[in-house]
Amino acid sequence: MNIRIFFFLVILSVQLAHAQTYVKLGAYYFDGWTGTFPYHITPLLVDSFPEREPKWGWMTSSQKIVDDQIVAAANAGLSFFSFCWYYSGKETYKHEPLNRALSYYRNSKYKDRLEHCLLVANHKGFEIGPDDWDFVTSEWISNFKDGSYLLVNGKPILIFFSVETLLRKFGSVDSLSKAFINLRQKAVSQGLKGVTLAACIPQNSNDSLIAMAEQSGIDVITGYNFHSAAFGKERKIPIEQLIQAEKGVWQNISSRTNLKYIPTCTLNWDPRPWSNKSNRYDKAPYYAGYSPATVNRSIRECIKWLRQHPNKIVAEKIALVYAWNENGEGAYLTPSKNGTNMLDGVKKALKAQKRN
Repeated sequence: MNIRIFFFLVILSVQLAHAQTYVKLGAYYFDGWTGTFPYHITPLLVDSFPEREPKWGWMTSSQKIVDDQIVAAANAGLSFFSFCWYYSGKETYKHEPLNRALSYYRNSKYKDRLEHCLLVANHKGFEIGPDDWDFVTSEWISNFKDGSYLLVNGKPILIFFSVETLLRKFGSVDSLSKAFINLRQKAVSQGLKGVTLAACIPQNSNDSLIAMAEQSGIDVITGYNFHSAAFGKERKIPIEQLIQAEKGVWQNISSRTNLKYIPTCTLNWDPRPWSNKSNRYDKAPYYAGYSPATVNRSIRECIKWLRQHPNKIVAEKIALVYAWNENGEGAYLTPSKNGTNMLDGVKKALKAQKRN
């Protein structure tokens, strides 16, 4: 063999081996920015938190802006969006404003730059039960067939926000298990290898909820956010405390299951702009000091945790961040109109893993 070719192959093999250690980082995407819901773009958010306004303005649900966001996310090193997917009923689902960004993504000329998956937001007002199962599974499988859909273990991944509401609607672990089997069989019958099912487990979940998730057929445990990880007696909490406390959450949940785990970085939590008489966010704890630097540290700590726990994570080395655009709750990566760009923190963290 030519000596130059030999050394080229050696260098290439080393590079490929190193590339396999890179984390595949995704961000949850919430499309509440259509102008349809007054409790999202509140006067308090607009008047008192202008630093959160995206460079495109508060209403970002359009084809052009979703295109721009795909490019911005991909340029920063993100690998995928996990779209919050809402089912509001067979008659209203097709016109659900909260799902518009997903449609814009699927029609985007840039979608080959960024994969996607669904987070089924099956909380209050959007719960799913047996009567809707055939309909929603057909909708999910339609998404799975998209070439940009995220695969875990060779199968499209579907994340459920709540196992508890599924169990309540289906009535038992056994009934839910049968529904999951039905979903997998339907996926296989349409040419897919199956479905990887993931469930968000809250940080304070008891062992019984984790056990029921396992028994029902969930494959992967993850979370949407762990915003109360550093809550204590203080109301205004330095965000560094969240970064440190969240590592304990990942460790605690992953140690109580034999299932694979996808950690979520909770970038921030400050929902004061969404305060009302019901949630009393104006009196609740929040974090202070959110910046590109804290984004960098949060993601770097997550990458470090993934490397320290190779047997607990999925083969694709996936992690999630909360969130791309939870602007109302203070967790966002969308570049701000005032010039601040939280994506700078993402870029630094992902570049750092390539150097180490």
